[in-house]
Amino acid sequence: MFPSNLSQLIGEKYSNALKDGHLHFTDTTTKKTKDAKSGMPYVLSYAPSLMKKPERGDQPERNPFEDPEPELTVLGDIADSNYRLVLNKFPIVAEHSLLVTKEFQDQKSPLSPEELYMSYQLLNTLDDEDEGKRHMVIYNSGPSSGSSQDHKHLQILPLPHNFNSLQDKLCSGKEHFLPTFKTEPLQSDKVSFAHFVVPLPESPEAVDQDLLAMVYISLLQRTLSFFQDWTNEQPDLQDRKGYNVLLTKQWMCLVPRSNAKAESLDIGFNSTGYAGLVLIKQEETFKKIQEDIGLIQQSLLECGFPSTAGQRSTEYQY
Repeated sequence: MFPSNLSQLIGEKYSNALKDGHLHFTDTTTKKTKDAKSGMPYVLSYAPSLMKKPERGDQPERNPFEDPEPELTVLGDIADSNYRLVLNKFPIVAEHSLLVTKEFQDQKSPLSPEELYMSYQLLNTLDDEDEGKRHMVIYNSGPSSGSSQDHKHLQILPLPHNFNSLQDKLCSGKEHFLPTFKTEPLQSDKVSFAHFVVPLPESPEAVDQDLLAMVYISLLQRTLSFFQDWTNEQPDLQDRKGYNVLLTKQWMCLVPRSNAKAESLDIGFNSTGYAGLVLIKQEETFKKIQEDIGLIQQSLLECGFPSTAGQRSTEYQY
């Protein structure tokens, strides 16, 4: 599905685009840390220059995926010419790429089995165990998910070297299973926010469209149930419901979202925040978090829903 030298193609396209000014990399100050109470590891990325970048909704935006720049296009035709692979024009992580639909599709639409399998194949092609290279695909769906564009796109990011996320720890030593009414997805009882994780088969040959679709649907059912359960307390949730999808070769995770931004700390999250990769733009916020790492858990909960670890699912109706 993807050329075996895809990593090289992305690297060359990225280097040329950076050199010629077609993309703009933002350097960050990074710090690895861990919340002792929740056990959740973090990589904090401080980028004060991003404070100058307009927030979503601050100004009219053109659709950058409708006709992407050739200088940023890695693969112009994927899956019967329905998708493109392009570079992020404003990355904070080198070689950050995006899988984009050619025709407009709404970012609120669910992922198709084909999109899930393409995402997995991207990971299978780009990951290099010998060199310690791992990637994560994320999908921010809906107004509260932290999505910045309405045109359907998935993002592919290199993970920090030797970074073991919450999801990695949950899935360590676990074999693949499909959640049912009797078998719940994995969820840590130490973190504040709801998150549903399923380990994937170790062998890529055992992973196909059907398996990924069944895992996704089982996690999506549990995710969407929050918007039914919480409608009485927050009636507007149905209008702004959203969720995050996080995918590596080792696991799939879904996180229901209630807000894109935590007002208490003035910080926003997309999918990456729920893997422990936290982008911070304000100096005051960066200082507060370093003084009390537990503030991140509070903010992630403020943007999500309370953890249901140890509870059994009730009936789902869609």
